[in-house]
Order: sequence, then structure tokens, then C-alpha cells
Amino acid sequence: MPTPERQSASITVSEKNPFDLTMQDSRGTHRMAIEEPLSFGEGTSKKTQDLMRSMMVTHMVGPMMPEKIQTNFEFHFPELLYELYDYYGKKKPKIEKAKQQIFPVIRETQIEREEFDQATAHSGGLDSVYRIVKLLEQGETPLAVHLKNLNAKGNYRESIASEAQCREWGVPYVSVRLRNGSGSSGFETMRTRDLLLALTVAVQVAPNKVKRVLLEGDMGRTKDYYFSENLDVWKWFNKVLRDTGLDMEVVGVDPGDIETIGEVIELEKKLGIAILPMVQNCFSAPFQVENNRRKWERETPIIAEKSSAHWCGSCLKCRRMTLGRIFYQDQRLKNLSKVEIKFFVDDTYRWLEKYPNNADLISPSFLAHLEALG
Repeated sequence: MPTPERQSASITVSEKNPFDLTMQDSRGTHRMAIEEPLSFGEGTSKKTQDLMRSMMVTHMVGPMMPEKIQTNFEFHFPELLYELYDYYGKKKPKIEKAKQQIFPVIRETQIEREEFDQATAHSGGLDSVYRIVKLLEQGETPLAVHLKNLNAKGNYRESIASEAQCREWGVPYVSVRLRNGSGSSGFETMRTRDLLLALTVAVQVAPNKVKRVLLEGDMGRTKDYYFSENLDVWKWFNKVLRDTGLDMEVVGVDPGDIETIGEVIELEKKLGIAILPMVQNCFSAPFQVENNRRKWERETPIIAEKSSAHWCGSCLKCRRMTLGRIFYQDQRLKNLSKVEIKFFVDDTYRWLEKYPNNADLISPSFLAHLEALG
């Protein structure tokens, strides 16, 4: 039976930054803060800023889902927690006020910015790149927003890559810097991650009069999907946004898996720009990339030479890129031999057998394209 201490959390807000939260629970101390831009939240209503803070709390307690949550500020959107807990079969948490209360600063400055019809959450990976270039194909330039430090690792590379992509393609780019010691990591962070990402982007772009916020859209209605991937949750969440005065809608874009690479290859031809070499998807740590590439340099020299230096070649994301580029005949690989293709296919099957824990991450599309090559 869990002790009461293991089932409680205490969360405090900074007196100076209304989006700087510190949580104490059985695991220790955790902190989450929107640190830059300093104007974050300006141009939005008090209700919207209350919602943002409540969303941060929901993300922080998501992994443990404690029975009791105490805050030193008024918690205005308990329904966020209630919906999350109910989704995972938990009782509603008891939300208490600490004895010493703080009234968070309201960022009231009204600001005007260049208007955009659409904004997109931009990580620098294949799916977010696809969203941008698809809009460019349609003659529309979106506002790209990168949430730095959203993930547990790879943040520096994602930040550098996402900004470089937008600069190369002439897409306006904004970075929101998150201090993320939230304690929410691994698969459990997916319970609320996309909601946190979407709301952060929505708050940042509100002064730009944005009507639609785009993000990755692998969503469904069954409990096989995380809370932040459930279509009914998003329908409810969009209503919450409107109720706070955010006149916009969050829309998920699901381009598919290996097929996406084929689409991007065609978009490169149509738009006349290099896209795939700039994608930052690699799962390997920077110090591992060079060593992981050696096998490919030895056994598949053309694949290695024609693949970006920041791809390791061996992780799931890099194998996905190579598989799609071979199948959909990326012209950079036009001189690729059958020997190299066979080695890649055989090695990937060996990799699948060696790492069975990756099975949940392998899509039917990946397996079908791999079988077609073999």
C-alpha cells in the first residue's frame, strides 16, 4: 500500500515568473519554467495564462498522478487533471491551497506582431519538416515555433537543426526555451507532452493572430493512444482554448511513416530545395554517431557518403530514412548497388531480432517497405 507521502505533491510558482514552477514529491525536487522569450504570455488573457500554468502542473504530475496536490497559487483548471486521471482509471486528485498563497504576475502588455494564418510546432525531425514544406508547396509560409528542451535528450541538435532549416527555406522561426526538470520522461511523458507543446505554441503565437496550430497527428480514439494523442481529448482541449480567448484550433497532421520520405523526395523536386539532408532525427548521442557510422562506411560506402554526417545510420530513425530513400529512389542514391541494398536489409532484420523491445516503435509501413526491398 503506497504511503501518503508517495501520493502527494507540492507545487509552488515563482513570484517573478508566472511560468516557473517547482514541485516536491516522493522522488525529490523538480522544476519546469518557460525562460525565454521574456514576453511569453503577453497578448493573451489572464484565463489563457492560468491555463498555461495549469497545463504545466498537469505535465509535472502526469508520471506519478498523486492523490493530493497542494499549490501556493489558485489552480484554475482542475478539469485538466480530472480528465487525465479519469483516462487512466484514477480517482480525481484532491487539490489543496497552501497556507501561503501567491498571486502570479499577469503579463498584460498588448503587443502586435506580423500575422500568420498557421503556425507549426517544429522540432527539426522528419514529420515537422514535412508540415513546413507541404505548406510551402501550397504557397503558404507558416510561423515555426521550436520548444527547446521539450525532450530528455537531443535538444541542442534539434534546436540548431530546426533554426537552420527555417533560415534556409525562408520560414519565420521562434524559439521558446523551456527549463525542463519536470520529472516527466520516458513513455510516461507522452501522457501530456503534446498538449503541453500545443498550448505553448498557441500562447506564443496568439499575438500573431494565428488560426491553426499544427503538430504531429498520430492520433486515435482507443485507449491504446496516450491521453495527449486521443482525438476526443483534442476536441475537448480545443474548446478549452476557445473558452480562454484563444481563437485558434490545434490540428494534428499525420503524414504516415516511410511514405512520408517518398513525398518529401517529390517535394524536393517540385520546390527545388534540399530537404532530407537537413532532417535531424537521429536517436544516437553525438559521441556515438561517428562510431555507429563506421560499419556503414565499410559495408555500404555509397549510403554512408550520401547520408548526412549527423545521421548514425543504425538507430530506428536513421534506418527509416535509409529505407525510404532506397525504396523511393532518392537520386542521391542513384548509383547504389544491389550488394549495399542487401546488406542494409539483412542488417536491419538482424537489428530487429537483436532489439525486440523496439517492436512497439516499428510501424507496419516500415516492415512492409523492408519486405518489399528484400
